[in-house]
Amino acid sequence: MPSTLSAQELGLAVLQFVEHGAYPETEGIASAELPAAALPTLLNSLGEARENVKVYENRLHTELTVAPDVDGWIAQAKQLQADIARSTAIAQEIVRQADVGKNLQVHVDDASSKADLLENELAFNETLSTTLAQVQDIYALLEGAQNAAMGRTLQAIEKLEAADVAMAQLGDFKNTRAVGLLHNHASELKTAIIEDANECWNALIYVDPSARHITIKDELPREPPISINTVIDALTRLDALKPAILRFYKVFNDTVLNPYLLMSRDLTVGKISIAGDDVEVSGVTTDVSIPTLLTGLSDVLEYLGTRLPPAISIPLSEILMPSINSRLLTGWLEPAIPLSLEGMQSFEQVLGHVLNLADNVEELGWSGKSELVSWVERTPRTWLAKRREAALAATRRQILNGVSERRVVERVETQTVQRGEVVVTGDQGNEDWNAAWDNGGGPANSSTKRPQQLEDDQEASAWGLDDEAQVAGQNSNKPDEAGDAGDDAWGWDDADEGKQSTAASPTTNRNQRPNANGDRNHTDALKRELTLKETYTVTAVPDGIVEIIQQVILDAEALGRSSLSQSPVAPATNGLYTLPTLVLAMYRATASTYYSKCEAGNMLVYNDSGRLSDQLRDFLQQQARKDQSSNSSPDAKPSSRLKLDADMKSLDAFGKRAYTKEMEAQRTILQDLLDGALGFSNCTIHPFAAECENAVAMTVDRIREVQRQWKDILSQSNLLQALGSLLLTATSKIMVDIEDMSDISEEESKQLKHFCEEMNKLSDLFMQAGPEGQPRDMTGVYCPNWFKFQYLAEILDSLLADIKYLWTEGELKLEFEAEELIDLIEALFAESEYRRRAIGDIRRSSIVR
Repeated sequence: MPSTLSAQELGLAVLQFVEHGAYPETEGIASAELPAAALPTLLNSLGEARENVKVYENRLHTELTVAPDVDGWIAQAKQLQADIARSTAIAQEIVRQADVGKNLQVHVDDASSKADLLENELAFNETLSTTLAQVQDIYALLEGAQNAAMGRTLQAIEKLEAADVAMAQLGDFKNTRAVGLLHNHASELKTAIIEDANECWNALIYVDPSARHITIKDELPREPPISINTVIDALTRLDALKPAILRFYKVFNDTVLNPYLLMSRDLTVGKISIAGDDVEVSGVTTDVSIPTLLTGLSDVLEYLGTRLPPAISIPLSEILMPSINSRLLTGWLEPAIPLSLEGMQSFEQVLGHVLNLADNVEELGWSGKSELVSWVERTPRTWLAKRREAALAATRRQILNGVSERRVVERVETQTVQRGEVVVTGDQGNEDWNAAWDNGGGPANSSTKRPQQLEDDQEASAWGLDDEAQVAGQNSNKPDEAGDAGDDAWGWDDADEGKQSTAASPTTNRNQRPNANGDRNHTDALKRELTLKETYTVTAVPDGIVEIIQQVILDAEALGRSSLSQSPVAPATNGLYTLPTLVLAMYRATASTYYSKCEAGNMLVYNDSGRLSDQLRDFLQQQARKDQSSNSSPDAKPSSRLKLDADMKSLDAFGKRAYTKEMEAQRTILQDLLDGALGFSNCTIHPFAAECENAVAMTVDRIREVQRQWKDILSQSNLLQALGSLLLTATSKIMVDIEDMSDISEEESKQLKHFCEEMNKLSDLFMQAGPEGQPRDMTGVYCPNWFKFQYLAEILDSLLADIKYLWTEGELKLEFEAEELIDLIEALFAESEYRRRAIGDIRRSSIVR
């Protein structure tokens, strides 16, 4: 329980805390209660303590503040106040004196300005007086120049120049009105002097355009006399000489050069006559030879160079010679370059006159010689460029005019073959001759191929795209009847036996093979020589192009001879051998455009390209034989310098591309026509039946139309090959569409056979006369899937037993795969035990085979 203390004790504890911040030392005092009754006592104690502190402070202040120190401080403060008052008075006096100095400075500045103004006025008056004296002197110079202009032109110009110098030294007075009047007077005087000088110029160099007459004098007969040099000096100092020379060039060009260098429509030029100071174009002359022209032109230039001072002639030549050279080279010299070698001797004389003209120009000290000499040095290149342009232009004309002219040509080739051997016609490198036989292996070659594969193989073989191993294999598999058919197609003459080979039936001898393993001696004994002949149509283009090339080579050969080895165009010999390549390139580049206007133009391109290639090979062979007897070095012989192998290959490829393009176009047409049959589905239902009928009929008509277009263009073998390829496309499309049908009713089967029979009518296009004059059907030779197509027509209208018999006992297995035939049987016949047994027998027999 807290203790109770007296009011005095509590007040003492609080006072100690307030004064010293001390807490009570005893627990009793710290925990004692502070009753409300003790508060008045506490307040009284605190008040007494505060009063005691104040009394202590006052006493302490009194002790510290000593009286003598306060008096000293007061005295010092009074002295300070006196010093401040004295400083204030001094500052006010300084300000007053400063104001008086400013007033004096203003008076001084004003007096200085007035003095400077008076000095400037005096200087201006002196300058004005001097300037007026200069103006008076300038005016005197101008007056003197004006007086001297009447006959003393150079003195007038000197005074005028002195006046211009004086006016340039007038300084600030140059822009005054008086000086401006002097400038105007000087300008008018200068104009008058220039006009007078030009009058003298026109009098010394007199031109009469209407009479085409020019007179050049050295001096004017006046007082005092004026020479042409004086006029030149005057015009030079007046900066009027170049305009005067330019004017003379224009009138000289119109008066003399144009009539002389421009030939009129009546093939005449102006006739120049020079006599003393005069040159005149009087009348016309029909002598337009270049030597005469260059001689007259040299006389004219010599006239100008000798009659005119160098100050005129040399600047005039810088304008005149480029114009003369340009018109001379383009209008006379370049057209005079002969395209043939016949006029080369006279052209050498022309070059000599050109060099003489260049020497005369150099003697005159004029420019322009280098251009003439350079042209002479470029003569071989220029001549070659003209020959190139002429050859290309002739090629274009030949193609344009020659495509409308048709010619029937014959191809003849002799081969040595074994008796009884399958004849591979023509050169193995020339697809034109073996195309008909590379794909003519007949049904035996197509027994394991789908129709599209047959068509692709035919195209590859037609262009010789098979590798050597494949070609060898195909040749070994060709039947005898292909060779017999080739005898008829090519019209071979048997040189040894004098008769044609005996034909064999395609259906009975398809599997026969030639004997390739006979004894060598026996083989040699059985060899025979066969001559292959065939005609086809070409245009006049190949012959014309060959003539162009032959003429180029003849000229090149002539330039290599000693008689023309020193000809100015002899260095162009090497370039001539490049022209045939350009001519052939021109043919390949433009042929498609010109031939497109002709019916079957691509086939004409094919024939012409082959014809042109053959003629070039013959020409090269003839040239090689001709060079063997020549005494020229090997490098100078045309056969060694002509490089046409690549061009001939390009020609062959170009012709093949045209042929392929035409074939692809026709195949596309046939496929589009057959697409109208919609795969022959619903071929018995209206209106689909009519569409199928129309598609087949249009296809047949299209092939016949193509045969009509091509029969007078292609050779017989190429025509049959091309038609066979188109027929292959059509029959392959029909067979694929039929084989893709999953169900074929009896009525549809009859209709499909009818369509096949319509296509079979095209076999009349492939009929050929046999050895005894009897017609033979060669469709199977040129259309590899023809027998398969015929078998398909039979299958569509045959009993299952007949189909099975043809497979097991006949030759159906040579044309169809087992699965192909099974698919057809499943589409044609309903499910039955007999069909299952037949399909099983077919599968087993295919495995045994």
